[in-house]
Order: sequence, then structure tokens, then C-alpha cells
Amino acid sequence: MDRREAIFKVATLMGVTLSAPLISGLVYGQANPLLNIPDGYMSPLATSTQQKMIAEIAELIIPTTSTPGAKAAKVPEFINVLITDCYPEQDQKRFFSGLDKLNTDAQSAHGKGFLAITKAQQTALLKKAETDSRALRTKQPDAPAPFFQMIKEMTVTGYFTSEIGATKALNYVAVPGAYRPCEPLKPGQKSWAT
Repeated sequence: MDRREAIFKVATLMGVTLSAPLISGLVYGQANPLLNIPDGYMSPLATSTQQKMIAEIAELIIPTTSTPGAKAAKVPEFINVLITDCYPEQDQKRFFSGLDKLNTDAQSAHGKGFLAITKAQQTALLKKAETDSRALRTKQPDAPAPFFQMIKEMTVTGYFTSEIGATKALNYVAVPGAYRPCEPLKPGQKSWAT
């Protein structure tokens, strides 16, 4: 059984519905040579402004704190590979249209593009996009994933399947000990990497 088949069987057994970005991130897991993405990889489908926006949005979703952020984990490069190589054309168009709309919204609200406004203004625009995304999913649960849901899922998946995310942001034990099905977390303790 290969990794892809195992993931789908486990998801089916658990009764979980996995989104396309999550499945892609798992399928593109640790042993896949495509994860040896060169630093600064850019999608041939995106403009330079869109490339920079992807990096900034990923870093706003998972910023550098006491642990490295999305940029350090090469999440923008991961998103570029995922959107270019794994998404069908209609999803690619929806994703890049969402980036363009976010830039237009920034221009309308602040007189500058998304990259030129402050982090606080960028965060406010992303919060509005998330609220709109949730409202759309509530009204039309079968509608395709909105832009913000796509980029957030890709960011989180890319980060937590990266070495940095799994070993620095989460507790990680390379060779785990005894099986403990119910282990309480201590206040402030990180979740465990699996």
C-alpha cells in the first residue's frame, strides 16, 4: 500500500473529509523529492506582486514568534508548487483572482496596494476575507473553497508538514516511547507532531 492510499483509507475509517490542500500536502510529504523546493521558487502562473502577496499572507497567518514563521519553513514556495502542480485550472484562477481582489480591496480602502499598507491594515483585510469566506461556506456549503480558505489551508498544511513546523512548533519525538492514549497537556505545552 502506498502513502496516498493509506491516507485515504485512514480518512475514510475516521469519517473525515479532507480538503484538497490538506490531501496534497500529505501526499507531498517528507519523502517526496518535490519537497526539495529551491529557495525563492516562484510559480510561473503568478505575477511578482502575487508572489510577494503569497509570502506576506503566509507570514501573517503563521508569523515568526518564539518559533520560526511561514517564510522560514518555505511555505510560500510550498504554496507555489501546490497551486501550480496540483490544482486544476479553475481552482488556480479562483486563487489568483482572490489575490487580485485582496489587492484591489486594499487599494480601495487605503489608497495603496496590499504590499504597501501596514501589517495591521493587512491583518484587518485578511480577517474580513476570512469572515466573508465563512459566510459563503455557511450559505453555500457545496460551493468551491473561497480564496482565503485555500490559502489558509495551504499555509497551515505546508507549515506543519515542514521540518520546522513539525520539530520547532510542535513537540517532536523521533522515536516515541510507550503508547499513552490519553496524555494531558501541561499549560503552555506544544501539541505533539505525528
